[in-house]
Amino acid sequence: MAVQEKEKTYAIGDEIFTTCGKCKSEMYHVITAMTEDVIKKVMCKGCNSTHVYRPAKEKTAAAKKKATTAAKPKRATRSRKLDWNALSAEIEDDELKEYSMTEDFSAARGIKHQTFGVGVITKVLSDTQIEVLFQDSKRVLVQNYL
Repeated sequence: MAVQEKEKTYAIGDEIFTTCGKCKSEMYHVITAMTEDVIKKVMCKGCNSTHVYRPAKEKTAAAKKKATTAAKPKRATRSRKLDWNALSAEIEDDELKEYSMTEDFSAARGIKHQTFGVGVITKVLSDTQIEVLFQDSKRVLVQNYL
C-alpha cells in the first residue's frame, strides 16, 4: 500500500516531515499505519510518540509574511541579576555615605554599612526605605527614621 502526496509515494516505514502532536515541533516521523492509500499514524523521531497523522497546512501569504518578519528584541528587564562588582566600581569613595537610620539617602549612590560593608543603592522604595545591593545580598534598609 502506497500513498502519493505531492508527487511522492509513501509506504509504512517511510519518513515524512510534519508537526508532532505531542511535542509540537516540526520534524521527521516514521509512518506506522496506513489505510488504503491514506497515512493514519506516525511515530515522532524526536519524542518517540505515536499519534494520528495530520498533514501540514499550507501557509497563507499573511502567515508566511509573519514568519519571515524579524521578531522585535525584548526589552531588558530589571529581573536580571545586578552585578555588585560593576556597580560598586562606578562609585567613588567620596560618594559613599556612612549608614544611619536617621539619614536621608534619596540622593546618594552608595553607603558604608557597619555590618554589611559597602552597598550600592539600587532603588528608593519610599521616604522611609531604600533597596541596597551588598556584595552578599540585596537588602531593604530604613532611612529618615525619627
